[in-house]
Amino acid sequence: MNILKTLQVYFLNFLINFSFLNNSIMKQIIFIFLLLPFFVFPQKPMVNKKIEANQALIKKKKQIQKKKKNYSKPFLLKKNIENRIINKWEEYSKAFEYSDFEKLKTYFTYPVTISLFDQPVIVDNEKDLINWYKKIRAEAQDGYKYSMLEKSKIIWISKDICMVDATYSRFNVNYERIFTGRGIYMFKKVGKAWKMFSISGVTK
Repeated sequence: MNILKTLQVYFLNFLINFSFLNNSIMKQIIFIFLLLPFFVFPQKPMVNKKIEANQALIKKKKQIQKKKKNYSKPFLLKKNIENRIINKWEEYSKAFEYSDFEKLKTYFTYPVTISLFDQPVIVDNEKDLINWYKKIRAEAQDGYKYSMLEKSKIIWISKDICMVDATYSRFNVNYERIFTGRGIYMFKKVGKAWKMFSISGVTK
């Protein structure tokens, strides 16, 4: 405001010293003087409105980004869990391939229902599971060396239970396919881990 007062003083001195100017010129000078404060001092309300509009726009953009993130988060979380479950199945298959029965038992929670043949088997403990897998491993195809997952599909029963529909092939030492099978593997969440509690063979 000091600038405005200074301008007013200069203006009064001007009027005193140049009182000989005609009315028309004086009116123009007075008109310019009256408009001067609008140029010297921008109107704060207009500036504030512009700032508020920019802030509202930034806030809206952040809300949209947050919504997009919230929408994608469940999908990414589910995909991550499914990848973990498939990795567990492949580890299980590798343990069977190497006849690592001590490791095989860690992929299950008990009781386990196994239905690969006509009569389902219910296994209540680790010892019985190991004995069952020793028998199955000994009866595997002649020349069996390793397995490979061909395709898989996960179907969710609930947030803590899912079904893995897996098609796999077995190969011999010459990398020749000697068997292709399909199984349904039921997983459930036990603490922070995913473990199998049921295996069923699918016949063609």
